[in-house]
Amino acid sequence: MLDFHHSWPYERVMSDIYFEECPFCHRSPVMIPIRKKAIEEAFEGIKTHIIMPCCHEKIVIESMDGDYIWTTQALR
Repeated sequence: MLDFHHSWPYERVMSDIYFEECPFCHRSPVMIPIRKKAIEEAFEGIKTHIIMPCCHEKIVIESMDGDYIWTTQALR
């Protein structure tokens, strides 16, 4: 089971993924640079990573559901 401290909410607008606020630098809103194939893999539980465009921090995504990304590091 994944720890809620390792999750972050996201919004989907058309085919783009947004964080309301960056978990690192708190910039708002932030469009996440992630390919459609990487999103599909994350929904299947295949790890992928993203680099935040605002502060260049790296997030390793373990899983994704309809509301949250679940990561290897604590974001809260």
